[in-house]
Amino acid sequence: MMKLSFFKSLNNKLFGWYIGSLIILSVFFYVGVHILAIPRGTELFFLLFFLLAIIGFAIIYNITNDLTYLTKKIKEISHENLRDRIVDIKRDDELGELATAFNNLLNRLDEAFKREQQFIGDVAHELKTPIATMRSALEVAISKDRSNDEYKKVIHDSIIETNHISSTLKNVLDLAWSETPHEQKHFVKLNLSKLTTELIDIADKLASSRLQNVRSNVSSKIYINGYEERLARGIINIIENAIKYTPPKGIITVQLSKKNDRAVLTVRDTGQGILATDIPHIFDRFYRGSTTDNVFGSGIGLSITKSIVNLHHGSIDVKSQPGKGTIFTIKLPLSEN
Repeated sequence: MMKLSFFKSLNNKLFGWYIGSLIILSVFFYVGVHILAIPRGTELFFLLFFLLAIIGFAIIYNITNDLTYLTKKIKEISHENLRDRIVDIKRDDELGELATAFNNLLNRLDEAFKREQQFIGDVAHELKTPIATMRSALEVAISKDRSNDEYKKVIHDSIIETNHISSTLKNVLDLAWSETPHEQKHFVKLNLSKLTTELIDIADKLASSRLQNVRSNVSSKIYINGYEERLARGIINIIENAIKYTPPKGIITVQLSKKNDRAVLTVRDTGQGILATDIPHIFDRFYRGSTTDNVFGSGIGLSITKSIVNLHHGSIDVKSQPGKGTIFTIKLPLSEN
């Protein structure tokens, strides 16, 4: 909240008018009427009193008029018009601060409603198809007598769809969490070098089954402030993507270093790459590029990663050449102490 100067404060304005009026009237009466004996001094005294009263009335009327308008607007706000804002109060005093604070409150409420609607839409979008597919398969299965092997196949396929639904729900919940504002004071100091090394060990195990080689170059003692579990989820999403889209015997390289006041994490692969037309959209929720048809996924992992990086006041960039590979670069502010 901004600090008001002395003459912009309502309290000071009213106090200044009150004290100023008393001083002006007292000086005029004592000097003009009592000492100098100005002709018609008494009438001028009452005229001056009347003018000062009008000035005071104008000040109070202006204040109460804006208060009435502000009260009216507050009563009119509901979930249906959260985008309305108070724009007619343009003051530098406490009323202006109140109007600004109320607008900021509406901004936060509006964002919260949008996140809720987006979450509901995401869940509906992702669950509609697998649930419909599973229901259709079950209805077909009970439409007539079948062999045990056929029933087992239907049950097996249903379990796969159930796992898909469970994984999707977890991803959507993670995305909703990562897009919810959190206060930076809840961050903890964490060793990003140690975390990255642990994630490289996981990547090495994932890549070994595909005969891929994981290389690393991690600088020690790089500290940042944040949520360790969430950062790990965001980084592993990038690493898993590199493994998914890199052919057998390919190379995934993970590097961590310092540059100025930033920790710089890069994940490089020798995979199929990303088309230039897809790059502007890869962080959009549920977007799957034109070269991902044969790879299982919901198209939400990179959205989660970007939200987590944004939450930590960082940035994420991607460079890619089809057929040659992709480089993801995450930059995060270093811990100050």
